[in-house]
Amino acid sequence: MCKEGHLQHIDEQALNWLLKQHEPQYQNDARSQSAFRAWLTIDPEHQAAFLRWKLEWEAMDAISEEQVSRLRTRLQQEAMSRVQRPWPLRLLNRGVDAWFINPAWRFALGGALCLLLGVALLGTVGSYFV
Repeated sequence: MCKEGHLQHIDEQALNWLLKQHEPQYQNDARSQSAFRAWLTIDPEHQAAFLRWKLEWEAMDAISEEQVSRLRTRLQQEAMSRVQRPWPLRLLNRGVDAWFINPAWRFALGGALCLLLGVALLGTVGSYFV
């Protein structure tokens, strides 16, 4: 497993432990608490990842109800505006999102486009030599 994949796995484990700690049955489960403490001591990356998630969780708790309400309203408005757009524009937006978000998509789509243009060009040029 590569370093990035390993860190992502640790990050997922840390989030799972944080969510588990907010379950009511966790508070009375000595085995789970012991397993969590053992997990923390295995690797310093575990402690760092758990602390990051815990700080994020606490920051979310600090958001006021008014801010949450405004955010929900804005997200609903954006969702409605996306639905009301014509389908060619929605398709174009999805394509642009895929292009900029994932470099692998860019590479694959660029390669496919080059292959398509190459075949079309060779087909056109080849017909002159026959």
